[in-house]
Amino acid sequence: MTGSSLRLLTASTLAIATIAASASGVLASGDLASCTLQPKEGDTPDNTGAILEAAVALSAGDVWVMGSHVVGPGSSPSAQHWNGSGWTKAELDLPPRGISVSSIYDARAFSSDDVWAVGSWEGELPFVQHWNGKAWSAVRVPAMPGDEQILTGIDGTGPDDIWVVGERHEAGQEHGLVLHYDGARWSVIQPPQGAAVVHDVTMSGSNPTVVGWSIGPTGFAQGIVATHAGSAWQVAAIPNDAHRNLFLLGTASATPGGTWAVGFSNDSPNRDTAHVYQQTGDAWQEVPVPDLGGSARLLGVATDAQGTVVVGQVLLNGIERAVVLRASANGWEEIPGSGDHAPDTLAGVTLQDGDVWAVGRGVVTGATYGVPSARVYACA
Repeated sequence: MTGSSLRLLTASTLAIATIAASASGVLASGDLASCTLQPKEGDTPDNTGAILEAAVALSAGDVWVMGSHVVGPGSSPSAQHWNGSGWTKAELDLPPRGISVSSIYDARAFSSDDVWAVGSWEGELPFVQHWNGKAWSAVRVPAMPGDEQILTGIDGTGPDDIWVVGERHEAGQEHGLVLHYDGARWSVIQPPQGAAVVHDVTMSGSNPTVVGWSIGPTGFAQGIVATHAGSAWQVAAIPNDAHRNLFLLGTASATPGGTWAVGFSNDSPNRDTAHVYQQTGDAWQEVPVPDLGGSARLLGVATDAQGTVVVGQVLLNGIERAVVLRASANGWEEIPGSGDHAPDTLAGVTLQDGDVWAVGRGVVTGATYGVPSARVYACA
């Protein structure tokens, strides 16, 4: 299962009241308690056919949302910018293309004139773009063996210390992919041993922490959390079941708040279970997510000094509904307004000065199978 297929996975939800978790002393509360979410994608024509995967917010009037725009059987990378009053479609630096599946899956902003986006071109080649405040330009990365090279995560301490992760396919197997940019050149970094997919990365201080999964001896995905310190990976102990898939898809770190990882497990052919892990000291522990009433997946997490937010979706009776949960002293609480416009799903989230920007896709009904449409939630 590729990173792109996981980023585009859908599930659905139902109305969720306040959710309490038995994790006293682990969850932190913040000013996010006053947030009520409302759709903020506007009515620009490019929203029809759009699937959003990532958001970066520098201020209330400087927000990027990115993903792909679907046309027929193919899609093209897409980026839109919010200036505080409206959306503008950005012109990316794209090579010539045929009909294929191409998309942006993650982004990182160091300043208003230094924004990076990563993804996949035609489902085969790594795709990197850079915004200098005036225009987007393509960025070349080192050639790597294999095909299906997909970049799904990016973070760094600054423009001279950028880490990018993903996967590639070679000799019939998936292999984790890690790149590092020092401001002058890119280097290919050996991924954690056995990693089939490295799906996301966050900076824990000056060291990158990555999440993803390996394929165990029994053929099931086993979640991986690892931190690169010096020249070696330190792999954390995460509970894995040899007969259950555990996919870790998102990670985020901040002071205070620590480092988080989110994902889901396949507990039966028809039901997934959401999982959240938090690093406390040198150890990782699971922060329980109560039953959300259906098949639940968490795909993204964001944290800062004001709190921690996770996003995903729940599937119930064939209906998809987005979920946005915040960590509080009493456990996980759904932020009011999330999923009020189902069917929709969420894949990415970022926080900015107490505001939440959560992105994904909704569905425009009326067509035979429905048409994807951009979904952006922000605090009212």
